[in-house]
Amino acid sequence: MKLKIFSLLLLTVIMSACGPTQKITGSWANREALPKGPYKSIFIMVLTQKPATNYYVESRMAKTIISRGPKAVKSNDIFPPKFSATQDFTREQLAEAIQKKGCDAVLTIALLDVNTQTTYHPGTAYYPMNYGHYGSYYGYYNYYYPQVYSPGYSSTDKTYYIECNFYDIASDQLMFSIQSEAYNPKDLESWFDNYSYMLLTHLKKEGLITK
Repeated sequence: MKLKIFSLLLLTVIMSACGPTQKITGSWANREALPKGPYKSIFIMVLTQKPATNYYVESRMAKTIISRGPKAVKSNDIFPPKFSATQDFTREQLAEAIQKKGCDAVLTIALLDVNTQTTYHPGTAYYPMNYGHYGSYYGYYNYYYPQVYSPGYSSTDKTYYIECNFYDIASDQLMFSIQSEAYNPKDLESWFDNYSYMLLTHLKKEGLITK
């Protein structure tokens, strides 16, 4: 019976470790307005509260998009690190600045929210079997004393909620939107590798990029 319970717990741990750390939670495509061919030049804007993160993701995304065919322009190539699209520019001024770079589409990646959850895992005690006689106080003491105790601990889990939107500049319409969750990403680099593959696969499927 104990072996069966242990096997079940081990299977649960393995399944949890192999669970997806990144998944799509929703997507939408403007089927009626999708272009007949892929876009030629894409303007990339990453929106987080950390300029260093914005620069890293924009740079990696531009390099990845270029490897798939289109040209790519990063917002940090023409705007200062802490610029605000709504405070520093009107809609017309922003569109004009992007069009001057020869872009026909805008790709935005935004960190919408971060959910942090701390969980306490209580300690456990294991009492080894004692097949001897412990009817006396000495036997009782000898039975309960050699316990193996594992102290409790706390763990913190973080879930990042991310949204990517793809806009057509000429019509100023949203062409495609995809929402996703990243659970406890190991680091920014590994997150990007998984996210970019997932994202570009969907953009290709919708005909927005060539490969």
